[in-house]
Amino acid sequence: MLNTKVKDFMQRKLPNITPDTEMTTAIAELQKFKLLGAPVFDKDKCLVGFISEQELLKPLTHSSYFCDGMVKVSQLMQTDVVTVSGETNIIELAEQMKTGKPKNYPVVEGVKVIGMISRSDILKALCNNYVSCQTR
Repeated sequence: MLNTKVKDFMQRKLPNITPDTEMTTAIAELQKFKLLGAPVFDKDKCLVGFISEQELLKPLTHSSYFCDGMVKVSQLMQTDVVTVSGETNIIELAEQMKTGKPKNYPVVEGVKVIGMISRSDILKALCNNYVSCQTR
C-alpha cells in the first residue's frame, strides 16, 4: 500500500462537461457516470472548473419554479479547483480527505485532466489492502 498511487484507482472515463454545457445536460452526465461532481474542460481537455450537484441544485430549483431561461455550467462552476497528481500516494490523499472537503479530486498531469478520484475510490483501495492484510 505504501507505493499505491492515485492513478491506480482513479476513474479514467469522465463526462464531457464544458463551460457551455447546459445545466440539465450536465446533470444527465453526472447521473450517467454516477458522479456527485465532475471536472469542467475546455476544448483542449484542460481543467477550467468543477461542477457538482450542490452547485446545480439552487439554480435548478429556481428555474423549475419560475420556468426561466437556459443556465450554462459556466454560470455555476467553481473555478478554484483542488486537484491531485496521479503520482500522489493513496495514504497521503486519504489523510487529506479526512479533514473534510473536497470529496472528489480531478487528477491532473500539468493542466490536462487524466481522471478523477473520489473518497469512495480511496475507501475501496484502503479496504482492498486491509482485506489482503487479513489473509496473509
